[in-house]
Amino acid sequence: MSKKATYAEISIFLITIIWGLGFPITKIATSNGFGPNSIMVGRFLTAAILLFIVYFRRLKDINKSIIKYGVITGLFLFFGFYFQTMGNIHTTASKNGFITQLNIVFVPYLYYLFFKKKVDIFNIISVIIAISGLFILTYKSGDLSGFNLGDFYTLICAVMVAFNVVTASYFQKKYDFDPALFVFVNIITSLVLSLIALALFEKLPNVALVDYWPLLFLGILNTGLGFLVQGYALKYSLPTRISLIVTLESVFAAIGSVLIIKEVLSLEIVLGGLLIISAVLISELKPFNNKSIK
Repeated sequence: MSKKATYAEISIFLITIIWGLGFPITKIATSNGFGPNSIMVGRFLTAAILLFIVYFRRLKDINKSIIKYGVITGLFLFFGFYFQTMGNIHTTASKNGFITQLNIVFVPYLYYLFFKKKVDIFNIISVIIAISGLFILTYKSGDLSGFNLGDFYTLICAVMVAFNVVTASYFQKKYDFDPALFVFVNIITSLVLSLIALALFEKLPNVALVDYWPLLFLGILNTGLGFLVQGYALKYSLPTRISLIVTLESVFAAIGSVLIIKEVLSLEIVLGGLLIISAVLISELKPFNNKSIK
């Protein structure tokens, strides 16, 4: 394995930790008085500024096609983050992280719709395991009362994120877009929609300047730097290896929730989360086939 591949995988591992910490950090943002729309604006505004600084020399190459299809994909990105944020407000940060991870399980089925790539037995097994994990994760007091509004929002988030991943892959492969420019249009689309939602449904809270730090964390590290590093990692390493590393996101979300906001993990959350992670690994790595992971 080349040095660049090694550096790429170390980088995506560190970003995966940051992504995981984003779940309890979002909880802190809400406790500081920020609503979902203001959190979204903070996230995408700072991410857009960072990406502009890095890619401004290439922005002259943006054309109508990149804008058109970037906006379509950006819609899914916006709704993915929106429902994730809404879910985070109404459920625990650890459950928010585990359920969000289900997007990877949904991706193969959307690939079938867009690319006509058949769903295999491992994808079917992963869905069964994922549903079992979701059932245990939300099981409480002998019924499903543990499945709350936040869990429902997060499940919608997982579907939206899966659509974002697949449509981004479809449009970039079909039209050979510059990934950096395409992602930038995605971010700007999400920023504009967040600003509209903020203007219509919410006001910025009257808080001290220091209380804005969670928004800077989510925008600069979690979103802006996250997209930059993900693009770098996918360029120099293999998607299977990157997927394996990114699977740890929900684990770091749970660990961060315990350490940062003192969340208590129930046995159901731990077992359900482990099943969801197992489903993701089966879907991505297909451990029972004859192809080795390279």
